[in-house]
Amino acid sequence: MSKRILITGASSGIGAEFALMASEMGHSLVLLARREAMLRELAAQCRDQGAPIAAVVCGDLCSEQTMTEAVRTLRSLPGEPVLINNAGMAEFGDFAATEWEHHQRLIQVNLVGTMCLTHSVLPVMQEHGSGQIVNVLSIAADQVFSGAATYSATKAGLRQFGKCLSAEVRGKGIRVTQLLPGATDTPLWDAQGGSPPREKMLSASNVARGLAYLISLAPDQVIDEVTITPPLGVL
Repeated sequence: MSKRILITGASSGIGAEFALMASEMGHSLVLLARREAMLRELAAQCRDQGAPIAAVVCGDLCSEQTMTEAVRTLRSLPGEPVLINNAGMAEFGDFAATEWEHHQRLIQVNLVGTMCLTHSVLPVMQEHGSGQIVNVLSIAADQVFSGAATYSATKAGLRQFGKCLSAEVRGKGIRVTQLLPGATDTPLWDAQGGSPPREKMLSASNVARGLAYLISLAPDQVIDEVTITPPLGVL
């Protein structure tokens, strides 16, 4: 079945890898991210890979204008609507020593922006009579890591939001899945002062394969939550 898929954080990492896989599956895409040049290059690659449509929405997830454009574009495409909530940011460090503005931005992007976009996309799914939402979270939604208080809080909050939302909408034909990857080698780590060995992390493409599997489920199948870790564990 052909789908129309809105992917946030699509310009690199898991989002970009999944966009290419979804293109090979013949789905239409709406690619949302801030980096326009990377996004347009990816869109061209997606069309070459088989995506009937690969539309670009460039902007900040927390911008009302960006969200309005993304939803309007998704509504204009054919197929079952799918939302991949993949956008996010990370900043690790001592909670008290970090300026509150940094915590606030993390909460706004990872939790508030994602919830707001989901709220805007749900009417499209309700009109269609079906839909699918996958929240790309982190093992930090479940595990305790020193230096990750706010990041973990946003992921745990989004996890609980997704579980509660699933209880509300599953009777309307809308499926919601929480995807919790362990440490994954993506550009998210580039801005951090250090990281676990990146060669031992999950690859972004392997996490994207998990997303591709989830959107390929039969309409009468729901996976509520799935955790993917590197071979050595969480890292």
